[in-house]
Amino acid sequence: MKVKCEYCGSMIDDQSAYCPNCGSPNKNIRRTHDKTPKTIEELQQWYQDRNLPPYETTRFFIGENYQGKRAFGIYRDGDEVVVYKNKDDGTRAIRYQGTDEAYGVNELYLKLKSEILNQKAHNSKGGRKSSKTSAKEGCLGILLGWLGMMVMGLVSIVVIAKPLITIAAFVVPIGLYALLHKMFPDLKNKINNKIVLIAFIVYLVLALTGIGYYAINCYTPVYYNHDGNVYVQYDNDYYMYDADDNDYYPIDRNDFPSEIRENPSDYEFSYGGEGWDSSYSFKDSDYYNDNLASDDYSSSDSDSSYDWDSGSSWDSGGSDWGSDW
Repeated sequence: MKVKCEYCGSMIDDQSAYCPNCGSPNKNIRRTHDKTPKTIEELQQWYQDRNLPPYETTRFFIGENYQGKRAFGIYRDGDEVVVYKNKDDGTRAIRYQGTDEAYGVNELYLKLKSEILNQKAHNSKGGRKSSKTSAKEGCLGILLGWLGMMVMGLVSIVVIAKPLITIAAFVVPIGLYALLHKMFPDLKNKINNKIVLIAFIVYLVLALTGIGYYAINCYTPVYYNHDGNVYVQYDNDYYMYDADDNDYYPIDRNDFPSEIRENPSDYEFSYGGEGWDSSYSFKDSDYYNDNLASDDYSSSDSDSSYDWDSGSSWDSGGSDWGSDW
């Protein structure tokens, strides 16, 4: 089956890993593995599962050759599928017409997802305008909550430090307090309290910085090039790139080259740097999308991101109905 290259527009074999004309990766291959709709019926089911409003409201007519103004749609015409947009002047722009149903469905699918996010953003802005007071109250509540936690922490440190009882969460500030108190035994209580406050703030900053650093780095793939092979470390697991499958597969920690573990900076492979190939991107791989994307705390492209709240309003009048797509 022939599919269209998403970069240069030429028709290529759907099983080709790369476009022979421009060398870009063939993203259509992924559609045979992921859960995106590939038929009109699957797109209809995806639409229903998201609890979206009726077609007449969203102006997306799936499986219908709608003739009215302002509409996106897809339908079958014999052996072909037609993806179209009816503009506000009544003219029709054809986005795709051909026998590759999966490609045509994906065109409308991407447009529908984009419009859902636009509508959610519109509803979110409207909600903020009508609830400025509650937003301020919420921020105040968060601030007071943080202050309360700090006060409780300080009290805990002072109370715990006196009888020399320690707990893991306060080892650092208690240690600093004890050390400074021993070095300056004549300090007044007021100054001692300031020392405790400074120690606690330092501890809190270091703790939050450590948590943030861990979260960012844990969910950021780190690439290595070793003996011509590309490896990835992600969320404390290890993966190896298979050029034949244009995909990654997990490997045991013991199979991860010891040279990389001992001197990681010598083998680190910069994302987008010299020698970088777009197919190396771990988060664009089939393995990641099939097994890890739904578990990634930062992932915003899961189907649940497009679920519609029945209490929200859909305003299709804000769409650009004058353009071809």
